[in-house]
Amino acid sequence: MNPPLLRRLRDLPTFEMVPGDPDPRGWVVRGRDGLPLGTVHELLVDPAARRVLYLDVELAAGLPGLPLPAPHADQHILLPLTAVNLDTEGSSVFVTALSQATVHAYPLFLDFILPAEFEAAMRQALEITGS
Repeated sequence: MNPPLLRRLRDLPTFEMVPGDPDPRGWVVRGRDGLPLGTVHELLVDPAARRVLYLDVELAAGLPGLPLPAPHADQHILLPLTAVNLDTEGSSVFVTALSQATVHAYPLFLDFILPAEFEAAMRQALEITGS
């Protein structure tokens, strides 16, 4: 089975979210310690399945253990939608498998292409099994 072809939601002008599903872009992402890790920058979708699969999270500046980004560059991570909890009342995303103290060990999202080893590293860091 081929992996899904992922696209940024902003690149799909005719893609419609499921009615009633929240759009978490701009929401704060918090770890298990309740402290902010960053902000949801974009959603990555599988257009064929018409599903959001990942949140592209822009990390907050100055998180412990993270290397300094290149000038005028942001640091991003991808979070599988299955690994987060959306708090629609508080406009927050919670990922209990990460914290400010551990996010440095999570793979940075450096390119739009998702090699198999990148997804495996994400799943291992979040302790997700299967698909």
